[in-house]
Amino acid sequence: MKTIPLQLLNQYAKPGGSYCYLAKVVDRDGNAFGFTTLDANVLYDDGFHVVNYSSRQELRPQKLQSTSDYDAINTDLLGWFNIELEKLILAGMFDRAELTLYRVAYLKLEAGAELLAYGTVGEVDFAASAKGTRKIEFLGLKDQLHQVVNEMYSLTCRAQFGDDRCKMPFSWQSGQVSAVGGSPFLAFSVSGEAMARPAGYYEFGVIEFLSGDNTGAELEVEGWGSSGQTQLSFLAPYPVKVGDQLRIRRDCGKTETDCKGYNNIINMRAEHLTPVENAAIMVPGAYIKSVGAE
Repeated sequence: MKTIPLQLLNQYAKPGGSYCYLAKVVDRDGNAFGFTTLDANVLYDDGFHVVNYSSRQELRPQKLQSTSDYDAINTDLLGWFNIELEKLILAGMFDRAELTLYRVAYLKLEAGAELLAYGTVGEVDFAASAKGTRKIEFLGLKDQLHQVVNEMYSLTCRAQFGDDRCKMPFSWQSGQVSAVGGSPFLAFSVSGEAMARPAGYYEFGVIEFLSGDNTGAELEVEGWGSSGQTQLSFLAPYPVKVGDQLRIRRDCGKTETDCKGYNNIINMRAEHLTPVENAAIMVPGAYIKSVGAE
C-alpha cells in the first residue's frame, strides 16, 4: 500500500490543487536531471539528490496508473529539453537511466513527496509531435519480469567483451580528430597514439568521444587506415569536428579464434565445438542427421 505524508494529504485537500509533478533522471554517470510541470523551477531534496527541477524542460506523465496484478506498468512522458540535454541523450547517457516520478505541493515542499513511480528510461522519441515535444518511455521495475533471461546455445560467445564473465580489460588509445572527410557524421582522420596501429587494427572496435558535440557517444569502427583514416559503421549523433578528443579500442568478434588471440579461451561462453552441418547457418546441431535417418 502506498504511503503519503499526512501534511501532503492535507495540501491535496485544499481548494486549488497546488501540486505539480517532478521527474528525476539519474544517468549512467550518476548525474541527476530534474524536470517539472510547474511554470517555475522547484528545488527539492528527496533524500538522495538535491535537484533543481527545471520548468524549461518539462516531462509530464501520461495516463499513469497502478494495478494490483504483476503486469508491467509502463507509460510515456511528454515534454521538451534543451540542445545540451538532447546531445547527452543521443550519446546514450540516458540508456536505462533511473527515472523517478514524484508529486509535491509546490507551496509547501516541506510536506514531503508522493512517490508515483520508479523505474528506468526506455525509448526516447525525438519526433513525438509537430510542436517539437519529445517522448520518453517509462519502464516500471515489473517490466524486468517480462524480459527473457535464459541463454540459448550459441557458436559465438554470449559474454560482452570486457564484462565480469569475459574478464578482458579494455586497452584504450587516445587521439583527436585531425581532419574530417566528405561525411562529417561518418568519416574523419585521427592523430595521436592511436595512429601507431596498422590498417584494419581497430576495425569493428569502439570509439568513445571525450569532447565536442558527441561527448559520451560510443560508436563502432567499420574501417581503419594506417594513417588514422576512420570510418564509422553508423552515423554519429552530431557532425565530428577537428579537435574533438576521443579514445579508441579493439573489440572481440566472439569467435574461438578471437578468444584464442586474446589468450582468453578459458572464459569463452559458447558451445563452439558443437558440430554443425552448415557453418553459415551458425545454429548448433542444425540439419545434422542421426545414424540411419533419411
